[in-house]
Amino acid sequence: MNLLTKYLFYLLIFTSVQVTYGFEIEDIPVQDEGRIKPLDTFARNHLLAFYGKRSLKDLDLTATDWLMNLILDPHNGRKQKIFNVRNPDVIASLLMEWTTEHKYSFNDIAPMLTGQSAMLASIDQKPNKDRTVFEKQLLELSRNVLRFEEISYLKALKLIPPGNDNISGEWMSPYDFILTGLPMNQYQEKLLGSLQAYLSGRLAKEEHTMQKALLDYENALMSFPNKQFEIDTLRKETWMNKVNLFYISLGCYIMAFIILAISWMTQPLWLSRISIAFLISGTVLHGYGIILRMLIMGRPPVSTLYESIIFVSFIIMIFSLILEYFRRDGLGIFIGAITGSIFHYIGFSYASDGDTLGMLVAVLNSNFWLATHVTTITMGYGASLMAGCVAHLYLLQSLRNPHDEPRLKSIFNNLYGITLVALFFTLFGTILGGIWADQSWGRFWGWDPKENGALLIVLCQLMMIHMRLSGIAKRAEFALGMGLNNITVALAWFGVNLLQVGLHSYGFDDGVARNLFIFIAVELVICFGLYFWPRLKTKPKPKVT
Repeated sequence: MNLLTKYLFYLLIFTSVQVTYGFEIEDIPVQDEGRIKPLDTFARNHLLAFYGKRSLKDLDLTATDWLMNLILDPHNGRKQKIFNVRNPDVIASLLMEWTTEHKYSFNDIAPMLTGQSAMLASIDQKPNKDRTVFEKQLLELSRNVLRFEEISYLKALKLIPPGNDNISGEWMSPYDFILTGLPMNQYQEKLLGSLQAYLSGRLAKEEHTMQKALLDYENALMSFPNKQFEIDTLRKETWMNKVNLFYISLGCYIMAFIILAISWMTQPLWLSRISIAFLISGTVLHGYGIILRMLIMGRPPVSTLYESIIFVSFIIMIFSLILEYFRRDGLGIFIGAITGSIFHYIGFSYASDGDTLGMLVAVLNSNFWLATHVTTITMGYGASLMAGCVAHLYLLQSLRNPHDEPRLKSIFNNLYGITLVALFFTLFGTILGGIWADQSWGRFWGWDPKENGALLIVLCQLMMIHMRLSGIAKRAEFALGMGLNNITVALAWFGVNLLQVGLHSYGFDDGVARNLFIFIAVELVICFGLYFWPRLKTKPKPKVT
């Protein structure tokens, strides 16, 4: 392991050194969706909403390039087929021709939406739960078209921080000053003048003018009184957007699995070392991405479904590496590579909704006890799911080779140890949640669905440990119980949001019901199948008289 230790050391040094560059157009702060973000994030999120992707690879344009082109030449920008519409009913309702490319321009859609204003108004008055898929998509398209128009007019680009006399903290756009004639202070004048100089230089393709304008813009930002942002933080977010550490870590996990599979078939030792090197690389990059998110948001990254999925998968990766360190037979690599890849794909599905660094519900961004509670309970989720994975492996091994007692005993000991760790974090995470609830809502416990879910995880793990210690549950029964415990974790983690009741209901429920049902069904089939199959095979045949 000396070679791997050295590799990990150098990898940590590499990830700790962030690329340093000058102030770029992507780093310009803009207020959007309740927070201050770099222009790069603003452009990526809006392009994702319009086009379905965060860049225009066909045209070799980044999101920021697309935004700049739209601002400089809105006439051509409105003719660009930037709206991705894949519902033929939506197109039919707008009396437009359906195309296999599913791409339409602002000029194609906007006039047709005007003729459907009455229908859109009636849809807008409906509660979201009462809208059909068609109505939701039509309403979303109309809002995207309106947003596109506001961007092209610079109306949606809140680039200018407010003056000292503005107590609301609301930023203003160039549109507010240029077309409405709002008075400006000297700092706002410098910002607007620098922005105009940059756009002029970009239009004339004068690199020197652009760089000077950006330098002036940065100096104006730095001198702005009572600024609510840090340029270094904006740069970190821009860099994170460009590098996309989670996609790289996903690639590492997939490579770790592929190389591990080859090593199991061919048996060379050096392949297994390469496999664990990829797993370590993915875990380090995974963790570095989480740290960057913490630095940008100023809070633990566990307050939304996307954040909790990414964090839980990281916890599982840590346990996988620890498991591999003690076993050194590839089981830790196997669990880590599989679960890391699956959780990344699940997380990416939630990331496709837009800004993953968005503002939280006020109660989710409150105090120290919330941070410790959510972090601890999320670590409990990760440890519990890791125990469930090892339980699956035990049942699988007992099916493949039930007479390999030393290996079965070794896997079970790992399972039991991880279960104890999971119980520790879920129990104390639940207690810390009670302390937070007492400070936030004035009561320690209120039988809220989320609270009940956390309690069920603790009780399930306590029950299995008690049954094992008392001799009621043998090793196979314990493994079955901990495998089924994954269902309890999923219901406590995701399922309670579907109820839409209780103080813990924050609306993170999009697409959960179907996926949760599939997960529960698959888990039931796998766990009971692995447990009962060997027993059905060994069942004595009745004697024929």
